[in-house]
Amino acid sequence: MGLDCQMISATPPLSYEAFLMEKLSREYLKILDELKKGSKTGSDLSAKLSLSKAVVAGRLATLVRWNCIRETKPSLYEITVKGLEALKTGARPQVEVSRIVGPRSHIPDLVYEPINEMGVIFLFAKYHKELGIEYIEGIQQGFPDAFGRRKIGGTEYEPVDIEFEFRSIDFKNHQHDPNQCDIVVCWENNWPQCPLEVIELKSALAKVTHAPKVTR
Repeated sequence: MGLDCQMISATPPLSYEAFLMEKLSREYLKILDELKKGSKTGSDLSAKLSLSKAVVAGRLATLVRWNCIRETKPSLYEITVKGLEALKTGARPQVEVSRIVGPRSHIPDLVYEPINEMGVIFLFAKYHKELGIEYIEGIQQGFPDAFGRRKIGGTEYEPVDIEFEFRSIDFKNHQHDPNQCDIVVCWENNWPQCPLEVIELKSALAKVTHAPKVTR
């Protein structure tokens, strides 16, 4: 008794990387679709789309960078023309790269002052010991951004969770949980009521590097 064999054509399964990219695309499009209906906060989107606040905050930050949405008030977002185009085509928009810099810096190894969170991370990585954090044990995409150890005795160290922000108020605007973090590291501390320890690099580095203090 013979057995007929037949070639079956099937779409190969997505690689793990392709699966993640597809998942990210769906999340971006869902957020844009919600914002097309009207302005919403990160909390609104988190509840509506059943996504964590940390995931929503990350997607919103990217969409702002892509000029697909804009923040009209602290934590309130609306869709832009470019966002409507991305929602219609399902394609990631082209982003024009421009080299925008801040004022001249007196800090060694940095020509210009930071203008975003990336500059804060660079400076903290270089001067963390002078700022009182003996070890950086890890940096991650989720909240909080980093974790490390602070020396509290001759041979004793305490763990600390760290969040990087350009301005300290961004911690509040991003709706982070202060119970899950110990220190906010920022360039400018503009949130006097912050319930956490704040390391303001603008003033702290002026002391540890002997650079003139920025008074603007």
